[in-house]
Amino acid sequence: MIKRTIKAAAMLCSAAILAAAPMAAHAFPTKPIRLVVPFSPGGGTDILARQLAEQLTKAEGWNVVVDNRPGGNGAIALTGVSRAAPDGHEIILALRENIVITPLLNGTGGSFDPLKDFTSIANVANSPMMLVSSANSEYQDIKKVLETAKKDPDALRFGTSGQGSMSHLLLAMLEAEAGARMIHVPYKGSNPALTDLVGGHVELVGGSIGSAKAFLDGKRVTPLAVSSAERVKAFPNVPTIAEQGYPGFNVVTWYGLFGPKGVPAEAVEKISTAVNKVLANPDFQATLAEQGMMPDPGTPEEFDTMFREDYAGLEQQLKNLNM
Repeated sequence: MIKRTIKAAAMLCSAAILAAAPMAAHAFPTKPIRLVVPFSPGGGTDILARQLAEQLTKAEGWNVVVDNRPGGNGAIALTGVSRAAPDGHEIILALRENIVITPLLNGTGGSFDPLKDFTSIANVANSPMMLVSSANSEYQDIKKVLETAKKDPDALRFGTSGQGSMSHLLLAMLEAEAGARMIHVPYKGSNPALTDLVGGHVELVGGSIGSAKAFLDGKRVTPLAVSSAERVKAFPNVPTIAEQGYPGFNVVTWYGLFGPKGVPAEAVEKISTAVNKVLANPDFQATLAEQGMMPDPGTPEEFDTMFREDYAGLEQQLKNLNM
């Protein structure tokens, strides 16, 4: 009798566990989702993260909290997320610069492995870079810039947001494509580089459109070119570098959501589906367009494939560039 009672209790317990498993997955999230940003508040990545968090909260009723963790060009934030509980409640809005370029150029000190320590969840957006000069500069088109740089490698100073940044990659690829040389002046972010551009301390700056927007709106800088294959809708009169004699030139960054390794497939799917719903919202698309960004929806599998192929391709490309 006792054995039958124990057996029956065990069967009931097993049934309860099996029944609870899909319910738990279906209930995700069960607490606030922490959306980590690897930079200080106010930058382009932070603005995108806060807009995304706001839209996810409105659309899904989730409590999405933005958590800024600057330092090490994203290494501190990425390390922290790689060690978080793999339940989908702590994710990071990483970008090509800090999860691909910086690890390839500088390594990670063993703190994380980009290809092994994360779960790819959702691609969010991509964004070209923009090359600008000061409003009163003699360099008002890309042709004169490159002609000068070909003749004299010490004539032009090119400000970037830092060593190994996307703007540094833009400079290296532009130099390689044009057979020109410029002096690289790395800054700790796009804003100080643009401020020095206006002050006449550098002749050119390459950076994200979002970072340059306030300077563009104030007419303190002149846009010379965008780095994408096609023109940007928000700046239809600004030509691409490809249009100006360098067909095939295309340098863009991308922003995507990652979690620590082992996030359950159900949580990944729920976040991905919710993000794609936000990206389909015309109002959100208009917000992205104002910053020169374009939504890039897709499945987690597609995002993971893109990420790994980009890592492998850029690894080979960087070996051929002067970075």
